[in-house]
Amino acid sequence: MIKDDQEAGPQTPVRFGAQLLPPLGRGRVSKVVCALVDDGRPVALTCDEGDRSVGVWDMGDHRQAGRPIKPRGHDPVWGVAYGELHGRHVAVLVGGGLWVWDLNERRQLSRGRVQPHPPGRREGAGQWAVACTQLDGRLVAVSGGYDCTVRIWDVATATQMGDPLCGHTGVIRSVACGVLHGHPIALTSGEDETIRIWDLERREQIGRPLTGHTGPIRAVACGQLDGRPIAVSGSRDHTLRLWDLAAPDPAGMLLRGHTKAVDAVALTTVAGRTVAVSGGEDVRVWDLRTSRQVGPPLFDGRDIAWVTSLACGTLHGTPDRARGLRRRSGTRVGSAGAPPHRLPRTHADCRRAAGELD
Repeated sequence: MIKDDQEAGPQTPVRFGAQLLPPLGRGRVSKVVCALVDDGRPVALTCDEGDRSVGVWDMGDHRQAGRPIKPRGHDPVWGVAYGELHGRHVAVLVGGGLWVWDLNERRQLSRGRVQPHPPGRREGAGQWAVACTQLDGRLVAVSGGYDCTVRIWDVATATQMGDPLCGHTGVIRSVACGVLHGHPIALTSGEDETIRIWDLERREQIGRPLTGHTGPIRAVACGQLDGRPIAVSGSRDHTLRLWDLAAPDPAGMLLRGHTKAVDAVALTTVAGRTVAVSGGEDVRVWDLRTSRQVGPPLFDGRDIAWVTSLACGTLHGTPDRARGLRRRSGTRVGSAGAPPHRLPRTHADCRRAAGELD
C-alpha cells in the first residue's frame, strides 16, 4: 500500500524551477509531449490552438525543427502522442480523425476515420486525448473524446481495433497507458468525475471506476512507485489524488496545495524518487513517497493564464519539464512568496542555465 512515510533515503533536490529554455513559440499551446527523432535528439511536440497544427521543437537548440505538422483538409487536431513504429519515430494526432506522421521525414503515413458511434452515445467525432503503448508486439493508440467512448487503434494501419469501449458518461479529457500485473492497460478520465482502467488485451474495464474527486478530472498519469503501479489524477476540485493500482479497491490519497483547478499532471524520476508535476494556475512538484509538495510553486517571472498540459523528459541528463499554456490573461504563475528565477531569453542564456545545473 502507498504510505505517507518519512523514511530515510535520497532527497529530492529543491532546485526546481530554473528554466532552461526560453518559451517555445508565441502561439497558444494546449498539449505538449516529449519525443525523440532518429539521431536521439529530444524534441517537444506541441498542439497549437490557433491553427490546430503540431509543432516539433528541438530541445537542444530551442528552434523549431522544420515545418509544423498539419493534416490536409480542415479537420481540427486536439491531441498528440509519441511512439516508435517499426524503427520510425512517429507522432499520432487525434481530433476529427487519427493521423500518423513520420517525425524525421515529416510526412503523413496513414489516416484513420472515427467509426460510427454506439447506439445512444453522443454524436460528435472529436477525439480529445490519445496515448500510445505496445499490445501483442504492435504499437497501438488509445483515444477518447466527446462521444464518451474509448477507442483502440492499430497505429501501423490507422484502423480501429474492434468496437469502442463504453463506460464513461462524460467527455473523456485524458488518456494514459501503463502496465498492471504484466498486462498493458489504459487509464481514462473525464467530465463524469471518474477514472476507468481498461485491460487492452481483453478489451474490458478492470474493476469499478475510481471515484473520489468532486469535479471533472482533466488529467491522469500512470507510473511506478517503489515497484508498484500507480496513477496520479488532477481535477477541477483543486486536488490531486494518488492511486495504488495494485490494491484490490484503490482509494485515492489526497494531495492538497493547489487553490484552483488542476488541469495537467506528469510523472518522472528525480534523484531516484518518483515525483509528480501538476499544473493549473501554477506548477507544483510532489514527492510521491512522502506525498508532500517539494518547494514553492515553479515561477519564471512571466504573466500567463493557465497550464493545460505537462510532459517530462531528459535534457543534458537533467529531468526537464515542458508545459502547455492555453492563453494569456495577466495572471502570474506561482505565488508571491516563490523565489524568482531569471528567464532565459537567448541561446547563450540557455547554455549557461544548463551549466549551472550540471
